[in-house]
Amino acid sequence: MRKAKILDRRVFREGQVIFREGEQAWAAFLIEKGAVDILKNAEGGAPTWLAIIRTGDLFGEMGLLDGAPRSATARAAELTVVQVINEREFHRLLTTAEPGLVALLKVVLRRLRATNDALVDQLGDDYLAKVSAPCASTMPGQGDRSAVSASEPTRASRPS
Repeated sequence: MRKAKILDRRVFREGQVIFREGEQAWAAFLIEKGAVDILKNAEGGAPTWLAIIRTGDLFGEMGLLDGAPRSATARAAELTVVQVINEREFHRLLTTAEPGLVALLKVVLRRLRATNDALVDQLGDDYLAKVSAPCASTMPGQGDRSAVSASEPTRASRPS
């Protein structure tokens, strides 16, 4: 992706929520510095940690591509600076892409959303408790934990 015009630059402190699962997408974010945890709410349980997004990575684009609500919560894992790519600028970039590529991206997004939902549904509380116990002391986002949930997210593993 070619570098988009910087419309807005924002700074998020560790633990601060950038957007919440279920919200309508209004922008995508390019990480200039820092890292962002992606968390998925589980039925009746603690949020499940899905990924960490790092410097140079884009996140928040799914809702802009398919118009669906945010599929996960994004929370700063450390002090993070992002470039905000608003919906208008994002769609301008899409109009310059090949139509077949945009259609392909929408199919991939639909499958990714379904996979994320299935992962959270299939990983029962017993399994999550077993695999997350050894890394409980190394979880990031110790700042504003209540911003996502009253309980800490469950993680199978987290890359360093």
